[in-house]
Amino acid sequence: MTHIKLISIATVLLLLCVTFSSTAFAETRVPYWIIQNLRWWANDKIPTAQIESSLLWIGVREKIKMTLVDGPSQIPDVIKRDTKKWNLGELSDAEFFNKIKSGLKDGSIKISSKSKFNINDYKEHEFSGHSPLFRTFAYKKDFITVNGEKTPRDIQFELRSNQTEMYKRLMVNEKDAIVIVPIFTKSAYDEPGFYTYYRGECDTKCLTKQIKYTAPHGYSSSSNAIKVLNLLGYHTNTDVAVDSNPKILSKYKKVIVLHNEYVTQAEFDAITSHPRVLYLYPNALYAKVSANYQTDTITLVRGHHYPTSTVGNGFDWKFDNSKLEYDTTCKNWSFTKVKNGKMLNCYPEHIIFSDAELLKAIKDY
Repeated sequence: MTHIKLISIATVLLLLCVTFSSTAFAETRVPYWIIQNLRWWANDKIPTAQIESSLLWIGVREKIKMTLVDGPSQIPDVIKRDTKKWNLGELSDAEFFNKIKSGLKDGSIKISSKSKFNINDYKEHEFSGHSPLFRTFAYKKDFITVNGEKTPRDIQFELRSNQTEMYKRLMVNEKDAIVIVPIFTKSAYDEPGFYTYYRGECDTKCLTKQIKYTAPHGYSSSSNAIKVLNLLGYHTNTDVAVDSNPKILSKYKKVIVLHNEYVTQAEFDAITSHPRVLYLYPNALYAKVSANYQTDTITLVRGHHYPTSTVGNGFDWKFDNSKLEYDTTCKNWSFTKVKNGKMLNCYPEHIIFSDAELLKAIKDY
């Protein structure tokens, strides 16, 4: 069937049952790409059609017989309201996804029978980045060719059925800790953009960038950490949410900052005033940006030798540890104390999915 690119929803359901049978739903948490899609749909950043694949994934994993309609997919307003509450931390992941599953079961969420879904795009390929803790794979759609070799631009993780005891050591209560997903940093790194300007290949027009809500986060935006910590029960939200509602951090005992290199003043203030922060990636809180949610853009305000060459850290932050980001092997990782928390001394993207002791240290802080 590889010659078929787009297939009907009925065929999708049949094929997905085979494709996703390798790991039982009970052994799997909802992947971050589904969380991401539902989050942006609730905020009217993507259309309903773009979350059909997310609903299919949940429905098939739960073996739900979904209701099909001839027209566009139909999702009740209450589901959208609940999604917004979930974004604000007013509903737990479990509460929210139970509502989604209930809507699929009772037929209040209806999927268009005319939906198109490229099943070949979601064919899973094991990835060479082996981890004893997590199953590591990539979807066919995410492989790109670099120097003549195919490599995934986005990696997926799932819990392993033989690591139950280990997960008991590593998993947390999602109400205790929040992970701030660096979408501003992801947007800043997109080319052409901030780094095109830094290289002298573009004028200041490149210092305003569109926020790409559903694009893969990649190495610069802590993609592996986002997915692994999500699997281990940490609540995730973006710096868009923190900038829009800085008080959201006060609901959590612990805040985990990833490679949040580009942040707004409101986000910087919220993070640095929280009493218990784990700065998991060096080079966080380095450059100040402003966000315009009418145009969905960010603009560099200060930092990275802008607006003058003498400016380093855009906040003049005394705990800036950017010089440590170049240690990407993390062979001798350790945490040091700062005013409102602890900082890791290396860039952990290559070990976050395989180092159980690091994950235990993150939990125990």
